[in-house]
Amino acid sequence: MIPIVYHPRYNITAFGLERLHPFDGRKYRRIHEALVSPGLRRPRGFVRPRPVTRADLLKVHTEEYLRSLRRPDVLAGILEVPVVARLPAWVSDWRILRPMRYATGGTILACRLAQENGVSINLGGGYHHAASAWGGGFCAYADVPLAVKLLHDEGKVERVLVVDLDAHQGDGTASVFRGWHWASIYDLYERDIFPACKEPEDFPLPVGPGLTGSDYLGIVRETLPKALDAVRPDLVVYNAGSDPFVGDPLARYRLTAGDLAERDLLVVDTVRQRGIPVAMVLSGGYSAESWKIHADAIEGILARFDPR
Repeated sequence: MIPIVYHPRYNITAFGLERLHPFDGRKYRRIHEALVSPGLRRPRGFVRPRPVTRADLLKVHTEEYLRSLRRPDVLAGILEVPVVARLPAWVSDWRILRPMRYATGGTILACRLAQENGVSINLGGGYHHAASAWGGGFCAYADVPLAVKLLHDEGKVERVLVVDLDAHQGDGTASVFRGWHWASIYDLYERDIFPACKEPEDFPLPVGPGLTGSDYLGIVRETLPKALDAVRPDLVVYNAGSDPFVGDPLARYRLTAGDLAERDLLVVDTVRQRGIPVAMVLSGGYSAESWKIHADAIEGILARFDPR
């Protein structure tokens, strides 16, 4: 069966302050429950990760940046929740950064499991606005760059492609990858929304607002195989943001939940047809339906790739 990585500590709760941002920090539990309820997985049928260590974080992040995360004003800016600046540093670390460290450990584990099983899914991660020396957009740790660097340093991958279909450009991932000749990013994003300053990428696909599901899926069908054939990666990490959804408050695409489920299955299927391992992470999504969009899409992937 496809390994699904999850830990209850992924969920971000900070005395209700998490509700001041449209990102649902508790959607991971809801996705977990949605997969357990119909019997797609047993309650203990998920792989639990360990939190990423500081030593590993330093393989991508600067010492100065990691120290800065102890400052409430810095973390409040990254999270875009000003009231977080009033929290003691130990509370912010306990209720916000520790969940992100668990999810980062989950991305590392999912990438390892993808190499063993062909497909894996982390019910968190995808913090694609975090770079080596800065964070933003609710992203504190560069989990995907760290995961692929660990595998590359161990000699387990030679070339990696990140497929980023979050509605926002993965500027943090792109920034980290700039000096890595072996890592590439394919990124379909809305050109006129956050982040204001875009980073250079290998396969950028900036488009305007109002993109419908049929047009969006047509772009992916036409361009993703070309990127895969150009890079010929040993591993693909798929950043499956749900914010292209028509009801998302922070983007202006017009995809339905069904379009997004079709998109996720299309990406995984296209990659696996080439025999390439793929690890999926969830990234952004700010509508109240985000958890259900992910749960339904994962159900479609399990229906295709779980053994019968």
